[in-house]
Parts: sequence; structure tokens; C-alpha cells
Amino acid sequence: MNTVNDSNKCPNTVTIFIEIHAKDGEKEAARKAFTTTIATTEKPGLLGYEIFEDSNDPGTFYSTQEWENIEAFHTHMSAAKSGMKDATSMLRDAPRTSILKRIGQSAL
Repeated sequence: MNTVNDSNKCPNTVTIFIEIHAKDGEKEAARKAFTTTIATTEKPGLLGYEIFEDSNDPGTFYSTQEWENIEAFHTHMSAAKSGMKDATSMLRDAPRTSILKRIGQSAL
């Protein structure tokens, strides 16, 4: 597999990584809330996303999201804060969010 450094291809886009862990007995509720919230709420600037569940740790979920720029992501998060308490009530702890900087990618 060939890799390329494409940091200049889309210089303003940003990838966000989110990790959540459901409380015991809340796996299905967390899965539904996580997938439904991402898929159905309007997010100006969101270019695309993927959602995963850890096969070795059911109830642990991940999402990668590609945003037009960091400002679009921060605007979304500021607007989402009002509903965050209800949206995270089934989680063991606060969602872990990382802002990723691409340093390489496989060539297609």
C-alpha cells in the first residue's frame, strides 16, 4: 500500500474523533442516541462521518467526522452544549473528543 502526504489537498478541513462509553445496561440507548443524533441533526460544515462500535468492548462507540474547518466544528459544539446533559446521561463519562491533523494517507 502506498502512502502519500496530502496535508495540502484540503488545508482547512479537520477530522474529529469521538469516543464514548455506555454505562452498564445502557448500551442500546447509547448506540441509538449516538447514531441518531449524528445522522439526523443539522450540522452546517459537516462533510461526512463514520460511526463504529468496538467489537472487543461492546458499548464503546467511536465516530470520525470530517468538517469544512475548525470554526464549523466549534460553532456546532457551542450550539450543541444546551442538549449535552440529556444526550450523555447514558454514558459512564464525558465523550472524549480529539481534533486530528492528517500527516499521511494511503494512495487510492
